Amino acid sequence: MRSSQVIMTVLLGLCVPLLLILLVWDLMDNPHPVPAVVSIAGLVLLCFFFSYVFVVPDDLTSSATDRTLSIASKIFTYTRHGMTPAAALGACRIILPETLASAICITDGKQVIACWGEGSDRCPPGTPVSLATTKQVIESGAMSVFSRDVSASEERRYFPRLRAGVAAPLAVRGRCVGTFELYYPRFSNIDMRQTALATGFADLISTQLASFELERQDEVTARVELRALQSQVDPHFLFNTIGTIVSLVRTEPEKARSLLIDFSNYYRRTLSDSDTLTTLEHEVEQGIRYINLMQARYGAERLHVRVDIDRQTLGCRVPPFILQPLLENCIKHAMREAAPLSIVVSSRATARGLEVMVADDGIGMGEEVLAHLFEPHEVAVDEPRTLTADGSVKRGCGLALSNVLMRIRFFFGDDSGIRVESQQDVGTKVTVELVGEPREPSHA
Repeated sequence: MRSSQVIMTVLLGLCVPLLLILLVWDLMDNPHPVPAVVSIAGLVLLCFFFSYVFVVPDDLTSSATDRTLSIASKIFTYTRHGMTPAAALGACRIILPETLASAICITDGKQVIACWGEGSDRCPPGTPVSLATTKQVIESGAMSVFSRDVSASEERRYFPRLRAGVAAPLAVRGRCVGTFELYYPRFSNIDMRQTALATGFADLISTQLASFELERQDEVTARVELRALQSQVDPHFLFNTIGTIVSLVRTEPEKARSLLIDFSNYYRRTLSDSDTLTTLEHEVEQGIRYINLMQARYGAERLHVRVDIDRQTLGCRVPPFILQPLLENCIKHAMREAAPLSIVVSSRATARGLEVMVADDGIGMGEEVLAHLFEPHEVAVDEPRTLTADGSVKRGCGLALSNVLMRIRFFFGDDSGIRVESQQDVGTKVTVELVGEPREPSHA
């Protein structure tokens, strides 16, 4: 509350009792109290008038603000997944009672998406846009207040009894993508409040459309990045793994057969169209396949892996292709020249969601490397183009980490992420923290 309102409230609280005391005193001393009663009554009314002017408006403003936020929230419930006919109709039903208009219409510039009110049955969703005013708003991107001659054949089709209206543009990133239109019986029904409402609701819907468009772009980017990562079949890794399997065919045929099955399932999973959520169980299975192939190449004595997954977390939904890149980083960047490498894969449920950990006892990293770990371009440029022990081309580990982080944030939001703890010559622990429930991407 502002200081002036506080002062006014205090004064009113003092004045009213004081006036009552004066009234009683005057009645006791004055045999003709009518003038005093009239004067004091006038002062009391004046006090109430000032209380209305200084105190009540804030309550009215607060009420109007709450109502506006409530309407915006209801509209967002419908339009958060895009301007479909059902969503647009839901928004129209909410908005129309808040105006003096008799009908409301939302178009995409080419056809009607939804309309509601008097005469709305004459232009159902899909009706081509033919009104000159609508076309003008689409071309100019500016609001138009208009009156019209409903006797014209093309005008008669839209709301024949409504002779005036307001058409406001729906804009996304500076481009007009549709119109928001209110129709009235007479031009005199349109005042500044009605034009302000039309502009305000159009801006609100435009903002939500822009947010939805950005969300769709993020989704497309995440899918493209995932498919790009999946398609990076390193020929060195491919040929060396096949060579390892071939070398075992005569000496250990059963092991060669098992590895061939793992190899087939591994690449089938890697190259599949995995742009939707999967389960932690499937991610662990894919990681084990990769480890089996690596143990065949290095030998079980050089690569020890222990899986300690909480069974209660196996059904948890996680972004696809997040565990195998972490295991690959361990082998490519943590393995010493001769000493064995131990890796532990674990998971646990937390109060906030799920944590998946990959820890190794490899060469570790210094603070300088950790500081730039999620900058794949700078790290990759500085590293020499050499082959790793698994026969693939060595790349910056930040490339895989940044890709995994992007998809984690896409599905789970900014509260989720990757935490890396490392000490040189001791080892590294990477923790994937997934907070809350994932959002389901659209398939549009």
